[in-house]
Amino acid sequence: MEIFNKDNTRNTGSLEILKSYMLIGSRNVKDAGISIQISYIPVNSGQPIHSHEPEQCYYIISGNGLMSIDNDEEYVNAGDAVHIPSGKKHGIRNVGTDALQYLTANSPAFSEEYESRLWPEK
Repeated sequence: MEIFNKDNTRNTGSLEILKSYMLIGSRNVKDAGISIQISYIPVNSGQPIHSHEPEQCYYIISGNGLMSIDNDEEYVNAGDAVHIPSGKKHGIRNVGTDALQYLTANSPAFSEEYESRLWPEK
């Protein structure tokens, strides 16, 4: 058994807009069928709108955000979960007064190449 956390996994490096850690993914779990990340967005910042093949779920741990999926926007708070279908454009913005912390899971797992681009630093 291996235990993964922020100290032993890859992250997005020194980006000012957010910090994300690839807790479980293609590069640290052989034949992973799911990827799990934890992310932090500072106040007045946000994750850029993007899309990818794997479907994804967000679970808001703390803070307040504005979630966008295609042309739909909804406020999200601690305890909320959001499903993003495969290929949909999505992103989240911190609209609160504290850091926005959320967990994401996607299936199938992101490819090693995709992980290497977005989570390069260990």
